[in-house]
Amino acid sequence: MKREDWIRLLEYHGEKLPGFMPPDATLCAGGRGEQLLWRACAGDPVDIFDVLGARRGSLLAPDAFLAIEVWAECELSAVHALFRLVRQRLESDGTRLYGRLQEAISWHLEHTQPDNSTNRPWALHAFLLADDGGGEAALYAETLLNSMLATDARTEPLSRWILADAARELRLAP
Repeated sequence: MKREDWIRLLEYHGEKLPGFMPPDATLCAGGRGEQLLWRACAGDPVDIFDVLGARRGSLLAPDAFLAIEVWAECELSAVHALFRLVRQRLESDGTRLYGRLQEAISWHLEHTQPDNSTNRPWALHAFLLADDGGGEAALYAETLLNSMLATDARTEPLSRWILADAARELRLAP
């Protein structure tokens, strides 16, 4: 499917007038990695490189969470936020952030099931744009969308915002 087709599909299923930030205020409150990245997206002075640390693979340590499902939700939310930060900071430190983003996406394609328990399609656009023509990343994105649409998540405001934001990011991506 072409990028414009994805954008139309995501806009059809997403919020019609999405705000710039997620409608769930807890995503910007607290000190977990994904919360700090979302606060950086909102313009708070967050040292992104300090948040990401020196770890490789996933952005957040899985052992910092009580359940793998909670970690998957927070981790993919962090990937979504980091994608936006890369775009926002492309002229300054976006290149360094881009490498870390691509590493995390590759890690998830190998280690994380896209049909996570929340069925929220976090970072769908990041996987679509990471597809190298082999189809693996695009299939991951399709599964994220399908899991949402096949459950009650399709009517949830946060999930619908995620789709609308993914469409916005696809439009803004080079």
